[in-house]
Amino acid sequence: MAEQNYWSRMRSRKVSRRDLLRASGRAGVGAAGLALVGCGDDDDDAPAAAAARQTQSDDEQAQAQAEAQAQAQADQAEEQADTDTNRSRPAREEEEEEAAPAGPQYDLDASVIAAYGSLPGHLDQGHAAARGGQAASNSYHYGGMLSLQANGAAAPGGLAEWELSADQVLVHVNPDRFFHNGDPVTTEDLKFTVDRLTNKAEYNPDYETAWAGEMAWVGEASIPEDGTLKITQAEPTVDAANTLAGGGYPVFSKAFIEANGDAGQEQNPLSVGPFKFESWTPDEKIVSVRNDAYHNGRDYEFGPRLPYIQRMEARLVPEIGARLAALEAGEIDLAMAIPADLAVPLGETGDYNVFYHPAQRGLHIKLPMTLPEDPENPGAPNPWQDRRVRIAANLAVDVDAITQNILTGRENYTYSISSGQFGFPEDLLEKRWGYDPEEAKRLLAEAGYENYEFSMVYLSGLYTNDQLFMEATAEMLRAVGFKVTLDPQDISTMLANARNKEVPQPFLFPQPAGFTTLGSFAVGTYSGATYEHAPIDLSPDRAESDRLIDEARSEFDTEKRRTLLEDAVRLHYEEASWIFLFELVQTHVATSRLLWDPYAKQPASVELWNLKALA
Repeated sequence: MAEQNYWSRMRSRKVSRRDLLRASGRAGVGAAGLALVGCGDDDDDAPAAAAARQTQSDDEQAQAQAEAQAQAQADQAEEQADTDTNRSRPAREEEEEEAAPAGPQYDLDASVIAAYGSLPGHLDQGHAAARGGQAASNSYHYGGMLSLQANGAAAPGGLAEWELSADQVLVHVNPDRFFHNGDPVTTEDLKFTVDRLTNKAEYNPDYETAWAGEMAWVGEASIPEDGTLKITQAEPTVDAANTLAGGGYPVFSKAFIEANGDAGQEQNPLSVGPFKFESWTPDEKIVSVRNDAYHNGRDYEFGPRLPYIQRMEARLVPEIGARLAALEAGEIDLAMAIPADLAVPLGETGDYNVFYHPAQRGLHIKLPMTLPEDPENPGAPNPWQDRRVRIAANLAVDVDAITQNILTGRENYTYSISSGQFGFPEDLLEKRWGYDPEEAKRLLAEAGYENYEFSMVYLSGLYTNDQLFMEATAEMLRAVGFKVTLDPQDISTMLANARNKEVPQPFLFPQPAGFTTLGSFAVGTYSGATYEHAPIDLSPDRAESDRLIDEARSEFDTEKRRTLLEDAVRLHYEEASWIFLFELVQTHVATSRLLWDPYAKQPASVELWNLKALA
């Protein structure tokens, strides 16, 4: 009980909104970051501001307004200087750019060195072992068949165009589209890509694809006489075209892989993305250079676009302190995943920019409720199939204490999908499990599992302060009677095992960033998703949630689809299918010459193609 109270007492140490606003204003945080720190209750400013508004009469307001206008006319120059001083860095630079003589504002020859807590162990973006740490490189070497709108939907004008119907998708390659080696992209390459990701490529039908869930709708890919790519829908979905655009979808060269094999793609990746692969030293660094022949120019309406920086080096620096030390020593330009309590003071110095982005990563602990046997004791009944045990696990975790003391304090709660995604039922906000350790103890006792022992797996080094918030979560579970052992694992190994349904224990996972709702379901929510436990034995409610998702996939009426999704999400959440934690807010620190204003509404990481270095 003492450990549990410790986390609750720690709440008083959270970073205030005033601190975050001050840091963001000085550090040049983009619009998404300012919106982030501006939400929620204000510990310092809100009560005083509200009292002032309530005590000021209408006459006083009018008088104050007149005085302000007179002061503005009398001291226009001084006021303008003050405004320039207090305006955010991006706003000032935009105006200065318009007023400045013609010339480059950004250094288009810039090299950037970024330190990451983890790197991918595999550079073939289509492979099951490559889905972790991909922000360091893979998401930018590769490119989808279709471009992306800011909300994660497919956009026109990129590598290809498309036509969607209830039974097929037609894809047309746009002219003058090239792989990094200069070879033109052909319809044959797009067909090969689809076949490879659905285990139908003749050269290797046993390829370990990471896209089984997202591509489950695919029937057959063919090239009719008109030369287009025709993809039939075995499981019709309105999300088919979006699948070909989002989440780091990789386009492959048929000739390159047939000549070099899977090992060639893993070690020397070739695709169509905004950056080209240059070199890779496993467990050390990945070096990429700008793809100057990229088909989406900087004036393109959608994303990704031609990068501003010329060279990108992603270094593996697992320890947070080491990343910060390297930044302050001038050895790197960008330190990824730095806790807010360390990032904010650096931003306040004016020598560094702090990047915040509310990534759509609803972190949660996946519970093996679909397995008939206890993962820790084969042959014994599975405690996680008892809804009371799953509810107890949710009630045991004080999410507020974790976010306010270990993270930024501005994280949203996790639900079955993000509260900003299409199909989120608003009434679910009032049904949050919350924190009630006494009720958790009662439910465990009632179910007969007061001392249930289990291990909890998580990806080591991938998320900001992951070791600390996982330790806090484990301590809270122990406080109500669970006996928990933490099992941090290597990213590539763990993800490959999870994809193959070989992680029977509860494991930490993110709700996929940048996907549409159906895309999120396909990766990690649907019981047959790419990263879920084996769907062997479904409860009636979980089976009904799956049925509603299946129906929503093929429902082209928007409002009917919304209702189906709302019902599916509601069932999944009320079934306590996961231990629901928080939507991760990523905090990164860069030197003051680097600027980033997010393009995507929910970016998965710092968009390297949109990163700018001041000249």
